[in-house]
Amino acid sequence: MASVQGTGIGSTLRKARLLRGKSIEEASRETLIRAEYLQALERERFEALLGDVYVRGFLRSYSTYLGLDAEGIMTVYTREFGRARAALVKPPVAAVVASPSTRSHLPHPHLPHLTRHHFTWPFMIGLAVLLLASLGAVGLLARSRAVPKSGPGTAAFIPALPPRVTLDLQATAPVAAVVRIDGGKPLRFQLRTGEGRSFQGNTRIELQLDHGGRTVVTVNGHSLGAPGRSRSPFTGSYGPQDFAGSPSAHGSSRPSPSPSPSR
Repeated sequence: MASVQGTGIGSTLRKARLLRGKSIEEASRETLIRAEYLQALERERFEALLGDVYVRGFLRSYSTYLGLDAEGIMTVYTREFGRARAALVKPPVAAVVASPSTRSHLPHPHLPHLTRHHFTWPFMIGLAVLLLASLGAVGLLARSRAVPKSGPGTAAFIPALPPRVTLDLQATAPVAAVVRIDGGKPLRFQLRTGEGRSFQGNTRIELQLDHGGRTVVTVNGHSLGAPGRSRSPFTGSYGPQDFAGSPSAHGSSRPSPSPSPSR
């Protein structure tokens, strides 16, 4: 299953999380879904998960947690990827054959052996095992469509997400901001109290705020709090590896220095 960019699912999830004031780590702890899986959902990198069955389960749980319409999210996903189907294997039917002693008591012992369907506990357990195996096969099939085939002497692997940098802003007071993504044209905008915006880049995102201390900044899922001083401008520059694996949610690491993005 290849991901389809631009479905709107990822941006909807990310905006809902920011409006709730949640970081990726907080959402992971409260939903019991690994942080990298939540990031994959927000980036619409569905092929990085373990198959269609897992994607659907994670999408439903995460959207419900964020207060979104889970059925609406699943409708959009189904429209892009189709419905999940499980092919069930028809189980064999257990047969009980009448013994000679039993046939002697039958009204017409000269007729062929009589059989009757008889469902036993071992049969029901076997049916349950077949059902679980069929559902597992659906997930493996969906996964095999996205994972490249292994060459001779190499082991199969789950594709890793390419390194990207994400920047989430949420204003606690009115602030003017400038964002430059991958060295492109600066984006200038105003944020009102409570407003938030999110950005993604491949190599680097540069940020400039006219007043520090007024915006909660989250880089690659790690909250830096509201950096800077309220009466001074704040600038920062962030790459894919910044704050990777950082245990602190309030910026124990410093952003890599960079010239002001307003050039």
